[in-house]
Amino acid sequence: MELAAVLMDAICLPGEREQDALGALADALGVELGRVQSELMFLRAYAADLAFATTLADESTRADMQNRLYQHWQRLEDDVGLGLGEDLRDHLALYGQAAGGQSKGPGSLRDAVGSAFARCCAGGDINADLAYLGGAMFAAFYDEVCRLIEAIDLVLPSGDDPGELNNGTR
Repeated sequence: MELAAVLMDAICLPGEREQDALGALADALGVELGRVQSELMFLRAYAADLAFATTLADESTRADMQNRLYQHWQRLEDDVGLGLGEDLRDHLALYGQAAGGQSKGPGSLRDAVGSAFARCCAGGDINADLAYLGGAMFAAFYDEVCRLIEAIDLVLPSGDDPGELNNGTR
C-alpha cells in the first residue's frame, strides 16, 4: 500500500461527522462552508508536508515521499482542474510563512497556523473560533501523520522498476 495515497484520502475526504460539525460551525460564524472545507484540505496538506519534513531524517526518503504526494495532487488537478496545483503551492507557502514567523513557546505553531487558516476562511479577518479550529485540526492531523510515519517501515522500490512505496508494520 502506498502511504502517499492513504494520506491523500485523509487530506481530501473528511469524515461525515466532520462535515456535520463544519456545517453547523460555518452557519454559526457566518462563513461559507465550501471555503472552510477547501481551506481544511490545504491545512491538512500542509500538516502532512511538514510531518514528512520533520519526521523523516533521510533526505532522499523525505524527498521521495513528498514527490509521491505531489504526484497525487497533480493527478487530482488533472481530474478537476481549477488551478488546484497553484492553490496548493500558494497555501503551502502561506502556512509555511505563518509557521516560520511564529514565536517560540508551547502552542505557538498551532496558533500561528490557526490564525492563517482563519484569515483564509474569513477573507482576511481573524475569527478566534476559526483560528482555534484551524490550529486544533492542524495539530491533530500533523500528530497523526507523524505517528503513522514512525509506526511503519518505509521501503523504497529497488531495481529498475520505480514501482510504489510499500510499507510494513513494525
